[in-house]
Amino acid sequence: MLSVMLVAVICLACTQIVLRTVFESGFVWLDPLLRYLVLWCGLLGAVTATAKGKHIALDLVGSRFPDRVAPFLSLVTHLFSCCASAGLTLAGWLFLRNEFEYGGTGPLTLPLWLWNTIFPFAFGLITVKYFLLIILQLKAISHLFTQRGGDRS
Repeated sequence: MLSVMLVAVICLACTQIVLRTVFESGFVWLDPLLRYLVLWCGLLGAVTATAKGKHIALDLVGSRFPDRVAPFLSLVTHLFSCCASAGLTLAGWLFLRNEFEYGGTGPLTLPLWLWNTIFPFAFGLITVKYFLLIILQLKAISHLFTQRGGDRS
């Protein structure tokens, strides 16, 4: 779906450029449509990257700590990411609710709220992913403690 949307964005943008260059006008509805398609591609790309663990990550301090601290740092990172994406999900729902109540019509005469459903959807999926990572990280940490306890006896 993401690839199809990206190809559509490229083809429609090229069409608009050709129409503006050759005929000195283009389709009025195409620019807003392209904006929403780029938004959808970006957020669905973020969901895909998060699902595959290929999202942007900065490790400024993690490499400076001993290996035994790494699981706890991952847990804190996942907790922070989960809370941030949950906040963005809530903001997306509030935005969507306002668009549903007060919004007008968007590209292709579809209601604006429909175009903006990507916000809570994408951030909700990212929140779920990080929540699952928190559960897995807690299991890994508890496994470390039970393993250490078994080594002592």
